[in-house]
Amino acid sequence: MLEDAAPSPPVIPLPHRVETGIGQWPAPALVVEERLIEGMPTEAYRLTVADGRAVVEASDARGLRHARATLDELADAADGRVPAVRIEDAPVLRHRGIIEGFYGEPWSHEERLAALALAGRLKLNSYVYAPKDDPWHRERWREPYPPTELAQLVELAAAGAAVGVDVTVALHPAGSMVFSDDAEHELLAAKAEQLMDAGIPAIALLFDDVPQQPRHAADRERFGEGDAALGAAHAETVRRFADRVLRRRRPGADLLVVPTDYAGTAASPYRSAFAAGLPDEALVWWTGRDIVVGEVTRGDIDAAAEVFGDRLLLWDNFPVNDFDRGRAFLGPLLGRTPDVAGSGLRGAWSNPMVEFWPGCFGIAAFADWAWNPGAYDPMRAAAASLRIVAGEGAAALAPLVRTLSSWPPSAAMDADLAAAADEALDGRGDDHLRSRLEELVGLAEVAGSVEVEVGVGIG
Repeated sequence: MLEDAAPSPPVIPLPHRVETGIGQWPAPALVVEERLIEGMPTEAYRLTVADGRAVVEASDARGLRHARATLDELADAADGRVPAVRIEDAPVLRHRGIIEGFYGEPWSHEERLAALALAGRLKLNSYVYAPKDDPWHRERWREPYPPTELAQLVELAAAGAAVGVDVTVALHPAGSMVFSDDAEHELLAAKAEQLMDAGIPAIALLFDDVPQQPRHAADRERFGEGDAALGAAHAETVRRFADRVLRRRRPGADLLVVPTDYAGTAASPYRSAFAAGLPDEALVWWTGRDIVVGEVTRGDIDAAAEVFGDRLLLWDNFPVNDFDRGRAFLGPLLGRTPDVAGSGLRGAWSNPMVEFWPGCFGIAAFADWAWNPGAYDPMRAAAASLRIVAGEGAAALAPLVRTLSSWPPSAAMDADLAAAADEALDGRGDDHLRSRLEELVGLAEVAGSVEVEVGVGIG
């Protein structure tokens, strides 16, 4: 009988069921046997390490990759040696990923490739390309992607496929589209077909951050006035896209969409009209009870699922910092319910920081929660994230990460440092404050090599 237990030292994502034994072997010396087994859940795997052998049974190719990632993670956490262990594992959420959906300077192509490598290591299975400041994503959505930009997206898709991560390119026509115009729908379809023909696996449709009523006279005449009219117009766009593009080129695939009214848990005229008109393929991103939230509860999920149906996705605005460019949120993720199994939530994505490398700490912790919410431990996730992202620089960077680990944004940036300052100001002694400040002063010695160290950790 397997027992629920965390391996030591900490690894992420934490497997669901772990039984440890006696013995350990250098990872390169392990003889690895792999086989696919029918009847296991999607992305599931079983891993047994004993007597210098690692036996992997998995449901599919992703399950095999996850087992290899677990072997690598066990070795990385124990100086290259893999302990005797038996693991049974599978994700709770079907979709788990990173969405580059922030405002501000988009990530570089090299950073996106690094994000895909990290996602594969963390058992995430999706990366969504949706930078608000890419003109061909939003303002110039009618125009085909230029050859150079298209080639980079295709390279991302190939890199993602190599590590089991689906690359989705999001299109955002909502700011200017005339929803009653057939020609506009043809342009949207043509843009998507250009991407799919080039090798992009999936397209998402975004309708966020636009006025919540029809802007064009033709749309008002066709759909009416107000929030419900806009919801109906957006739903019809999704429905026509699914019929014109998705069912012909990716039959059976999901279509990820963001409504305009994406934050909150109660019904609204827009949400009700939007949900009522969606095709069966559509899954709906939602940010929680507000846009940036300190807490997502099971009650929040259930209430939102009552509105949107049993196809809810969490667009988690953690650790994004586009709303406060003077802040960095280095994790771990806090305030997310462990009670996800059996809910209407089908997936979750982290919307990360504008600064890619520092944002990886939060992404790693998020991945731990998304894989196994019921066993998520923020302290374990923080320790493992530091090791994974910072690599050999973990000890040197630990004081900085600790100082910038507050969440939600309203929380004190570093509660412990604030308490130490209060102690000194109140005359209760300054030893605690001096100790913390000495840690921070020591960061000057590694300031010039932070990115290099982080890069080594991911590679």
